[in-house]
Amino acid sequence: MNLSLLESLSHSGSFPHLSNVRLLLAEERKQLESILKSSEYKLIYGIHTGFGPHAFRSNEDMEKIQKSLIYHLTVEPVFSLEGIPFSNLTHKEARAVLAARIHCLSLGGSGIRFETLELLNTLLEMDCIPVLPERGSLSASGDLIPLSYIPLALLGESGFTGRGKDLGPSRWNGGVTQIPGFPWTPQAKEAISLTNGTSFTTALLGLQVLEFRNILSFSLELLQYLFSFHSVFSDAFHPAYHNHKQFDGPKEIVRILYPIVSKNSKEKQEGNRIQDIYSIRCIPQILGSLLDEVISVAKIVEQELNSLSDNPVLIKSENSEVRFAEGGGFYAAQVSFAADRLQNVMAVWFTWVDRFLNYLYEPKENGEFPLMLSEKPGTFAGLSGLGLMSTHLTAEVRRDSMPGSVQSLSTNGNNQDIVPMGAISVLRNRRTVASGYRLLSILAFSVYQSSRFAKKKDLVPRKDLFIGIETMAEDRSLDFDIQTLEERFRNSISSLVKIPIG
Repeated sequence: MNLSLLESLSHSGSFPHLSNVRLLLAEERKQLESILKSSEYKLIYGIHTGFGPHAFRSNEDMEKIQKSLIYHLTVEPVFSLEGIPFSNLTHKEARAVLAARIHCLSLGGSGIRFETLELLNTLLEMDCIPVLPERGSLSASGDLIPLSYIPLALLGESGFTGRGKDLGPSRWNGGVTQIPGFPWTPQAKEAISLTNGTSFTTALLGLQVLEFRNILSFSLELLQYLFSFHSVFSDAFHPAYHNHKQFDGPKEIVRILYPIVSKNSKEKQEGNRIQDIYSIRCIPQILGSLLDEVISVAKIVEQELNSLSDNPVLIKSENSEVRFAEGGGFYAAQVSFAADRLQNVMAVWFTWVDRFLNYLYEPKENGEFPLMLSEKPGTFAGLSGLGLMSTHLTAEVRRDSMPGSVQSLSTNGNNQDIVPMGAISVLRNRRTVASGYRLLSILAFSVYQSSRFAKKKDLVPRKDLFIGIETMAEDRSLDFDIQTLEERFRNSISSLVKIPIG
């Protein structure tokens, strides 16, 4: 499973080849049942025993144990008394999480029934998606609280989102449904298989990687537009300059920008600065390093997407005997680190944009455009307000960039005495991505406004992004212009995006 497939399934569709794993999962289920019959100690975690600090006593009623897991974790309100969802993931996010969990368990090793995965895949296809809460996960033991709402929905005791939301059994329709596979009851190991994994943290981070890659790519499109008519020193973008280092990101940036920058290069003049400031000269290094990091984070996400995250799992012992082994396969450490890395990448992008805007707004730096891109400096304030909003957004994101992966707190009766906290990082990243589209829109209008003052107006290209939007002469409210640009960015994919990005 790559990020391209995750993105696709976050909108529609299902896994058409799930039936290919039917025999594998059926065989593992037989092995599970054989183990249950022959197990001498009856102390397999989460099958015979309770959970967390309660894993010390064997219980005969294994179905009750599975339901106990579901019920004790579903503690976050996600519906009003009237059945209106709130404090929940978006429909797109919930689809991505469900798709990631289906794929994870289809890899084998969990012992879950094929029929349960087939039912989940049917829900994915029908766009009848369990409503999932935003909060509650520590990213170990897996994303317990958010993922527990998947089996709760299968029991008909929660609700659904999507076009087919009314087709599933819910507490508001009496659990009535015509979907094949219902009614559903968790058999041994199934509730823990559905909840004890990293699919919530991993799927959300995957979507965020794609969103920021889109933001970064649109930034490059705006630089292509600006550098078509505004001159900077081209040597900083010369491909040969970047052959002295081995990083791919800067080389990709200059591949995109140098053909444009070189056609309109700034010339050295006695008495004038012979190099641009860092926010211009170091664009290949800054944006290139961000690109390298995004690709690296994407690879980690894809590794986790294609791994079984569960506990216990089936293993083959030294004597070739198949048995359950307990461990920490639910621990989302790499993903948690990766989520913090993505936040740091985005924070650096925010800082660069804020400095780049200062370059556009300051004539002493850009040498071409008036103060604050104002038609009449001293009378009209120009884009001063956009500059203030940029600084606010940047400071907010930098404040939020404390790593979540170092925020461990002991909990669960000291059973979970150290946890990676990746989920709080991806929830923070959601806010940053949202602010990223706002700052991207501010950057876009600022670049567009600068074209009003271009010395070489014949070089200003036409760009569909700006259709219906006017540059500003006298001061006016820009809220609707920014909103229009933001909606256009959110609802489109940059021509420079490559998916899968790994």
